[in-house]
Amino acid sequence: MRMRSSLLPVALAAGLSACQGTGGPQLSRVTAWLTDAPGPDMIESAQVTISTIYLVGSDGTARDTLATDAGVFDLLDLQNGLKAFLGTATIAAGDYEQLRLVVTAATISLKSGFTFSDGTSTHDLKVPSGPQAGIKVNFRGPVHIAPPTTNLTIDFPVDQNFLFTGGATSPDGVLFKPTLHGTVTQ
Repeated sequence: MRMRSSLLPVALAAGLSACQGTGGPQLSRVTAWLTDAPGPDMIESAQVTISTIYLVGSDGTARDTLATDAGVFDLLDLQNGLKAFLGTATIAAGDYEQLRLVVTAATISLKSGFTFSDGTSTHDLKVPSGPQAGIKVNFRGPVHIAPPTTNLTIDFPVDQNFLFTGGATSPDGVLFKPTLHGTVTQ
């Protein structure tokens, strides 16, 4: 009888070590990057302040945060293949419904020689849904996160997101119409 009780801890330890690594979800180190396509010639800078980047789970409510206080980015500095680091986190692998960027501010400055109709060369823009729920990044279907690493590149094209109103040489203002595109690479 004593022999059996001394084998019990050995059997339990063997069973636990056999299960180790298979019980939990697979994880992926996810890194988010920001880039931009070339924009209109009259823009000197197009700055956006991104506070948070998060993935929304397939149930539509669960969130996995990739970054907080990502920073201020001049989108015109991110053209021709250049990227800016937004954040990284280790999260559960799987399919996510969407990626969102919480954009708290956006500012457009015109190049020398161009002004808005009010005589200024800089306008702060209203960010629709940006500070609350965030701006949805469009992927082709669900965002698939696979182990061991996944890179998400977010294209924030100035020419599609910031639309001038009024005259071509002296616009009345700028509308921010968020159209962000994303790609996933493993």
